[in-house]
Amino acid sequence: MTLVPHKNETLVAPITALQAISRLSLVTQPASLNESKEDPGILFIGHIGQSSFRISRKVNYPQNYLPIIKGRIEGSSRGCIIFIKYRLFFSSTLFFTFWTSMTFLIGLFFTAFSKDYLYASIAFSSGIANYTVTLLNFNKQVKLSRAALDRALKMDA
Repeated sequence: MTLVPHKNETLVAPITALQAISRLSLVTQPASLNESKEDPGILFIGHIGQSSFRISRKVNYPQNYLPIIKGRIEGSSRGCIIFIKYRLFFSSTLFFTFWTSMTFLIGLFFTAFSKDYLYASIAFSSGIANYTVTLLNFNKQVKLSRAALDRALKMDA
């Protein structure tokens, strides 16, 4: 188990790999720095390749815990198999690891050098709270992203 939140899953879809790619392409907009017009049919922003994709759910507000979804699609005799990895964006991972490490080091400092156990417990508690909030919000965003992915592939119908 790693300390940084992530999730892997495998989906078996009753559609061909080509259908899965085309369905994802219909609801995915390429990432760009320019403002684009609002299209309610666009669910994701990212890149769709011939047998893989790298997307994230389209949001209209900043979301620090939004996962990047990396996927690989392979055809099978009964449809296709989609291997999915949910990860935090690099900047979110950097922010998360920095503050979790920092609160841990501050707690160690107060424990080892100052012998101020109240401040040490506050620092450790802050680190645990940061970690818990990150895990809970990441899991919530994974659930929302998975629901959008199911809608895109029309697997929930």
